[in-house]
Amino acid sequence: MRGMNEDGWPAGDPRRFFDAPIDQEHLRESSPNIYRRAVWIAAGLVLGCGLVALGAWAIVDGRWWSMLTGVVGVLTGVGLLIGGVLSGNAVRPYRGGQLIPGLVVEQADATVQILVLGDTSRDPAAAPAFAYRLITFRARERTTFVPGQWVPCVMHGFIAPGRSARWWSFEASPITWATADPDVIERARAAIPAVEWQQLLAGAERAAEVRRRWTRLLRIPYAELPESLRRPPSRLGVPVEWQADGRAKFVGSVADSPDNTDKMELPDIADTHA
Repeated sequence: MRGMNEDGWPAGDPRRFFDAPIDQEHLRESSPNIYRRAVWIAAGLVLGCGLVALGAWAIVDGRWWSMLTGVVGVLTGVGLLIGGVLSGNAVRPYRGGQLIPGLVVEQADATVQILVLGDTSRDPAAAPAFAYRLITFRARERTTFVPGQWVPCVMHGFIAPGRSARWWSFEASPITWATADPDVIERARAAIPAVEWQQLLAGAERAAEVRRRWTRLLRIPYAELPESLRRPPSRLGVPVEWQADGRAKFVGSVADSPDNTDKMELPDIADTHA
């Protein structure tokens, strides 16, 4: 945590949107294989549908051993189908998005797990709704992820029905997939307030609990958040006043916020990557 920026910008601030140019060659070498998901889905569909069809035919045959074989085939086929559809952790394509803090909590062989902290609120006038999310992927040979390593990430891949006030889930990608430039990484880290890094560190103790959830997401009770996260001074980059009902009242404009955009003057990754 040493040298971490104490200020940064609150979650949702436009200045925390990280969308620097991506070095495509570096991305191919550092991010997971983008074809693994397609292979798993294809295998699940072909083998799964085939086993389901054979299992159904065996059940119709009527003999007990045939019916037993058919049931096993159907269950195996359904399992392959579900496995193919849910193979999202086989790939984490990089996308630009809001910067969020990430902490490597496990590295076993090539499998890496990063715990991230993100605001899941969809209502800009509502209080932030922070949640921990565990991201799992297979790292490339040339990349280095060490347990305890702080990794700025981008938040993307949001999932929720249209009327939901909160995102049900989201994805995250480390910005080190997009760049190896230490200056860019440090500027991204400085854009995230220290209080969020500290909250994420507290969440590392609950990583096992998050891992046991099928959603790999754990919402943080409002009362457990520090005041600066519960009632940030701005929402969407606009100064706000918090009302007694817990809602934010916008009292200014983006122009009224301190101009700190020079902190995130990101160099062109394609030009700076060695």
